[in-house]
Amino acid sequence: MEGFYTSEIMHGAPAQFKTATQQLIYESLERAAIDYSRIESDPGVTMDDCLNIDRAFGIDTVKTILLTNRQKNKFWLYVTHARKPFVTKDFGAALGIPRVSFADEPLMIEVLGTRHGAATPFGLLRESARDVVFVMDRDVAERDKIVLTDGDPCGFIAISNADLFRLLGRQPILI
Repeated sequence: MEGFYTSEIMHGAPAQFKTATQQLIYESLERAAIDYSRIESDPGVTMDDCLNIDRAFGIDTVKTILLTNRQKNKFWLYVTHARKPFVTKDFGAALGIPRVSFADEPLMIEVLGTRHGAATPFGLLRESARDVVFVMDRDVAERDKIVLTDGDPCGFIAISNADLFRLLGRQPILI
């Protein structure tokens, strides 16, 4: 896409944090001495935007979705291919759970500390996300590195899956 801004690849945290969740992410990465690279960009919310981010890193971005039940008291954070269509029926069947729906933005802010377009597995570092079930496509989990948001739709981090799982202190359920 012509005119989509992506910075050069950088290392280390940004000079200023846009949200408390973003600050938690970078402080956690620093404390754990985890190697990562990052870029800043125009908001990366469409498929075309993701292609620009993919080119900047040379690695495919992933799509992260926060799902909830009808009562909005159970949550699943699903990491999948950026260009894979999401079918709630298939997701529920793979996990043996009833119908789920996308969490609305107020729930995303409450649980992950992020807005739409910025959902990230790093949100699982928050105390409010301790009971969220972490789910990932098996082939995404088998990649050496993935690209995901840093809690803001204009910030992206490339990190190894092994380091991501170590930082979160948990392994995803693979489907």
